[in-house]
Amino acid sequence: MMRTPAATVSPFLAVSALLLLLVASSVAANGYGGGDAPAGASGYGGHDDAPSGPKGDGGQDGGYQMPAYQKPVDGLDAGYYRKSCPDMEGIVQRAVKKALDADYTLAASLIRLFFHDFAVRGTDASVLIDVPHQSERYADASKTLRGFDLIEEIKTELEAKCHATVSCADILAAASRDAATAVGVPDWSLKYGRKDGKDSIAGEADRYVPMGGQSVTELIAFFESNGLSIIDLVVLSGAHTIGRATCGAVKPGLCDRRRAGAVERQYADFLQRKCVAGGDGEYVELDGETPTAFDSQYYKNLMRERGLLDTDQKMLPDSRTGGFVRAFANQPSQIFIHLFAQSMRKLGEVQVLTGNEGEVRRKCSAVNY
Repeated sequence: MMRTPAATVSPFLAVSALLLLLVASSVAANGYGGGDAPAGASGYGGHDDAPSGPKGDGGQDGGYQMPAYQKPVDGLDAGYYRKSCPDMEGIVQRAVKKALDADYTLAASLIRLFFHDFAVRGTDASVLIDVPHQSERYADASKTLRGFDLIEEIKTELEAKCHATVSCADILAAASRDAATAVGVPDWSLKYGRKDGKDSIAGEADRYVPMGGQSVTELIAFFESNGLSIIDLVVLSGAHTIGRATCGAVKPGLCDRRRAGAVERQYADFLQRKCVAGGDGEYVELDGETPTAFDSQYYKNLMRERGLLDTDQKMLPDSRTGGFVRAFANQPSQIFIHLFAQSMRKLGEVQVLTGNEGEVRRKCSAVNY
């Protein structure tokens, strides 16, 4: 049985999202609204003295240059498993659906697991390797990650039906896509052929995964160093419309925001009472208004100074990101959701290993020997 595609967004909303994306592309290149952070500063937006790109792939010098993320990635193909494992997508989708039927909170966890994998060495499934006290999943940044067992279960089924064929990196990409579509994100097609990395270092996860405390400038630099844009940062942060965070992750930024008057008082009082009663391990909904709906309420919360995480709330006053936050807060949720699907597709094609780079692991938790 083949995978069942989820419903796609309407043509009108797709066009609306495209128009917003075009505006965003201009903003990312030129700076937003002439704010206090001009384009070219601190490694984002380009430099005035930067040499122009090569001619071709977009016309003459100074003309349109195709963004790197729009160019085909060598070795990835939508039909990669068409003959070698034709039910690959169906197997993943059914397993994800069964897991979400039992625990809907796993949707946010799978999306987060995928992002953590992307953040270190690209989408190579390095986060899945299980070497106690050494691999990424033992990093401080990985303490609350979930979904490992589900990915391993899917891998076991695929190994039984298509031995040594489907990579763990492709499984994780497909599982996160199916988790997103299960909560209302429009379906997007995936290209396959990723290979699995052989290295996984806890220190790299703690160094590269954004975990709070970063400035907007640091977050922009991280995204752009991986070929993503400012709007990708704002859009993918919108994943916090579902899921939870621990009080241990919330309290440091909350204290600073209370002193600065940058959090709505009633919301701050609620968080303080909850975290004092439950301790650092207590969970708090990232979106306290519609915690189970994948919608644009996250951005409306930021407008009311009700962002749970310090790094999220910082995007509103920043001249480079604040305009996008306000736009998503005031537009139909479907526009944000459509762009989220596009940003997730881009995320899955960052620094991928293909061909003879890497391997196809027999178990997602261990490299081949």
